[in-house]
Amino acid sequence: MKHMTFRQTTRFCVSLTAQILLASTLCIARVTPNTRTFTNGEKAKVQGVIVSREGDTLKLRANDDSIGTVDLTPTTKIQLKRGFFKRTSAMELSSLLPGLQIEAEGEGNEKGDLVATRVVFDPNSMRASRQIDTRVSPLEAREGSLEGRTGQLENKTDQLATDQKNTQQQVGQVQTQVGQVKASADQANQGVTAVNGRVSDLDNYQTAETATVYFRLSSAALSDQAKQDLQGLAQKALQQKGYLIQVAGYADKTGNAARNQQLSDQRATAVINYLQQQCNVPIHRILAPAAMGTSHEAASNDTAEGRKMNRRVEVKVLVNQGVVGTQSSASNTPQPAPNPSQQ
Repeated sequence: MKHMTFRQTTRFCVSLTAQILLASTLCIARVTPNTRTFTNGEKAKVQGVIVSREGDTLKLRANDDSIGTVDLTPTTKIQLKRGFFKRTSAMELSSLLPGLQIEAEGEGNEKGDLVATRVVFDPNSMRASRQIDTRVSPLEAREGSLEGRTGQLENKTDQLATDQKNTQQQVGQVQTQVGQVKASADQANQGVTAVNGRVSDLDNYQTAETATVYFRLSSAALSDQAKQDLQGLAQKALQQKGYLIQVAGYADKTGNAARNQQLSDQRATAVINYLQQQCNVPIHRILAPAAMGTSHEAASNDTAEGRKMNRRVEVKVLVNQGVVGTQSSASNTPQPAPNPSQQ
């Protein structure tokens, strides 16, 4: 075979460079999920995780992994759930961060978007989304920078194709830069994939620790055994990442319903005060107490022993899997409750 001319050599190198650039661009691209559309004029409700937000437009990943567009208007109500009685508080648009688990309801428009009249979320999801937002944003910015560098290199290759006076050394330098960009893009995509997995787990809570404390008849005072149990639970909770503590108070059916409801609230409040004041659990780690009255009986109220079991407060340490990033080693099965010793 005869030696190639300088022009043939340059064309071959330019063609090879373009192929490498195409391969690096494909590595940066990601698979587009299924798109969800909403029928024009038809009311709809959707639940999911905010993937991204641009101004008044949200991209929402639903429970079936489809991606839908939710449009916000000046009349859209943005509300935060409060407690177990479905109370809500008005929130600002800035609270809708990527990673937040929301429920949006409204009406479809001609573009297939959902024009939201109301968006609701709970404080647990809001805390987790704020923690993860600082991790997602730098990776997205880095990915956009790498895509910009790839576009610049493609323009440089076009210039080489029209200018046959470039030397083989210059073409080799471009190939080296393309390889560096491809390696950086692969690394960035791995980081984005890991963060997407954490976003999907934001609404996934697992019970890491449980404790049940018992009370005397018509009393909301903590016994020595109850204080000891709460101290043990607090020590384990403080070692967790991304945890919240749920407290629910109960009463037996002795006395009237109003008094029992009040007792269940006082007992739950006594546990929360002890965890905050004596066990040094931060205030923002404890959810609002739930006064459950005589509901959800642990045992029959027909016997004295059963009524002892119902005069209780149940405490759970919930760990957010989206924040910790790994599966909790704690069992989902609640630990056996200690036998009550109070009268």
